[in-house]
Amino acid sequence: MGVTSPPIDKLEDSDIAAARQHNGDISNALNGSGDERSQLIERISKSEAFQKSSRLPALLRYLAKCTLANNRAGLTEQAIGQAVFGKPKDFHPTEDSCVRVYARQLRLRLHEYYQAVGHDEQIIIEIPKGGYALAFHPRHAQHRSSEVPSADSHTESHEAASVFRRLPIWLPWVLFAASLIVAVIGWHQSMHSAGRDTPPWPIDQVLVPGQKTTMVLADGSYVLRLLGEKEISLDEYADHRYSDALIPHDATEGELRLFHYLQSSQLSSMADVRAASAITSMAGALRGNIVIHSAKEITGKMLASGDVILIGAKTSNPWEELYEDHLNFRLNGRYISNRSPQGGEQATYSVSGPTGFSGEDYATISLVPGIDEHGTVLLLQGLRLEGTEAAVRFLSDDESRRDLATKLKTANGGTLPRYFEALLHAHSMGGSAASVDCIAVRIVSPTEH
Repeated sequence: MGVTSPPIDKLEDSDIAAARQHNGDISNALNGSGDERSQLIERISKSEAFQKSSRLPALLRYLAKCTLANNRAGLTEQAIGQAVFGKPKDFHPTEDSCVRVYARQLRLRLHEYYQAVGHDEQIIIEIPKGGYALAFHPRHAQHRSSEVPSADSHTESHEAASVFRRLPIWLPWVLFAASLIVAVIGWHQSMHSAGRDTPPWPIDQVLVPGQKTTMVLADGSYVLRLLGEKEISLDEYADHRYSDALIPHDATEGELRLFHYLQSSQLSSMADVRAASAITSMAGALRGNIVIHSAKEITGKMLASGDVILIGAKTSNPWEELYEDHLNFRLNGRYISNRSPQGGEQATYSVSGPTGFSGEDYATISLVPGIDEHGTVLLLQGLRLEGTEAAVRFLSDDESRRDLATKLKTANGGTLPRYFEALLHAHSMGGSAASVDCIAVRIVSPTEH
């Protein structure tokens, strides 16, 4: 069953107005107005990062053409699908998410361009969320709001300082020590266990002989986002600037040291480290193909080449957002939303207690196409740490995997699908998953080009 989402039927006037305002702000800095912007678009489109996909340069050029011409009709999702991706006139964005998927990839590629070959460009191009109109602004204005804090931001910084000071000073050291101990134990066990020669399904879908598989662990320091009231986007996280604005103006020297330690550390939860150890063990003879990274050190380019395993929900591993458009079961903080409930299913699945408490938990296992359809991505997400652990426990059990395969074949007319989602219901006792069952599945269709 295909994944549906509300279509973007039209672009709001505010989106076009905002783009025009950004364009007007740089008019004095451009030679020949639109000519300079068009030249910038061509430089970006012909850069190495954009040559790996013919769709991204075409999409960028089309969005630029419509934005500069103030063609709001051409900036709807349906119009983009027809013009760039060759979709028919009856194309429905609710049934095909290709425009949203490529727009998200385009945002990341633009970020990579400005971090590399385009670091000297004086004009920054962005695609604000909620629309497809390009925004042009001078590089020096990008941080203008943070250079002159307002009275409101000063008040918010005091509130952030209050929250920040309630964090135990020893917390990061305990997390680091615990993660290190578990990592060493897990690595020792995986290296010395008999294991298996070949990985079981569906682990084998992200492990190919002779190719590296990138495993991404959750970012424990991402908890710093709780100090601010603003939601952190993937673009901001990838730019590694989001936490700078969270530092309280009146932080003490000791608090600054702790804050900067959390900023620079690569902490992960014990559940994620155990998950990495278990998956490495299941990889058998291909365990050497797995390269483990923290979410903090990942770039979009790293995820665009080869197979990927992402561990942890979006609240601790923001890179999950790249693949959301493929998913019916989406994690939103303390609950999972079921976008298209079937008979007997709930619209939402939630937990009542925080990590470490006994009770119900939910998790998802998803196998989806990689960026630009290159490679395959395995997503393991739990509402709590126990949920993530339950997902790995489920994959580690032969009977559970057979049960999942049977459910998927039934839903797919008798054949095992290449891509899928599974919703898991778990019970935890004392901070550890005690039992786990698959309660719903979905077939994921690859993005049509």
